[in-house]
Amino acid sequence: MENMKKIVVTLLVMVSLLFGMTSVFAGDGEEEEKPLNIVFVTPLIAHPVWDVAREGFEDALAEFGVEGSYVGPQGIDPAEMVNQIELALISGADGIISMPIAPTAMRPVFKKCAEKGVPVVFVGSVDPESESIAFIGTDEANLGRMGADGIKAHFAELGNPPLKAYIQQSTMDASFANKARDGYLAALADYAGGFELVLNEPNNSDMVIAMQKMEAVFKAYPEINLVIGVAGEVGPAAAKVVSEMGLRDKITIIAIDDVAETVDWLKKGVIYGIMAQNFYKMGNYGVELLVDYLRDGKKPDKYLNDSGSIFVTMDNFDSYTDALKE
Repeated sequence: MENMKKIVVTLLVMVSLLFGMTSVFAGDGEEEEKPLNIVFVTPLIAHPVWDVAREGFEDALAEFGVEGSYVGPQGIDPAEMVNQIELALISGADGIISMPIAPTAMRPVFKKCAEKGVPVVFVGSVDPESESIAFIGTDEANLGRMGADGIKAHFAELGNPPLKAYIQQSTMDASFANKARDGYLAALADYAGGFELVLNEPNNSDMVIAMQKMEAVFKAYPEINLVIGVAGEVGPAAAKVVSEMGLRDKITIIAIDDVAETVDWLKKGVIYGIMAQNFYKMGNYGVELLVDYLRDGKKPDKYLNDSGSIFVTMDNFDSYTDALKE
């Protein structure tokens, strides 16, 4: 009887040990299967175009079964972006999506990411001196070509009248604006009715300055019949000025970025077309590239990935957002 008790006790101890070992292995398994954590450090936490990037980011988190957070400053603040990347590293982020908006200031933290083995995907702009596995953003020259194609198609329906253009941008040394502008100019050079760039000016990203310059330009150069914007404030500024000056039927406005105010002017018929950048893909595809890299060790097929653009008019307004996602 005593021997039987010893046998039972021994069996219970063995079962207990086996159960404990199973629990440990299960715990280890759960640790290995812990969802990836990806952090998107945006240059603007509450901005219409970056909100679209956030939507793409969060859709991808759900699709790939990973965790993540979307963080960043309220206004352009590279120091705060660096701080958020530092916090992401401390919290154990597996991958980071961000924009090197101030390359020199942000290089040390991107170097720290590389040292810790945390892969980074750049969106919006590139810093060749910082390590990242890929870039996702707008091909500026292609954006200009697409905008020019939209202009050509529009004016072809009007009999190809001569075009006298005014281009406004943020600053004259803004790389994005210059490449987009040059894309427009190259594609419009063979416009059937003849194309002339009358004036190209900066507005310092200031709506008031943008409007003041347009008022002066439209008075000094009454032959202008086309405004091309390669900075976000140009479309709304031009729409307000041509409305106030009674030039709605004379001047065609091509804007950039489908923010609410610009879209409102499109709906009113004052802005003819908007070149919309695909911010959704910046967030969405960024997660996909990081998941493939982190789970399977798969490096992106190419470093530079054009997120795409689309020429938006009232003809495709109801479908363009779905087109960008696809």
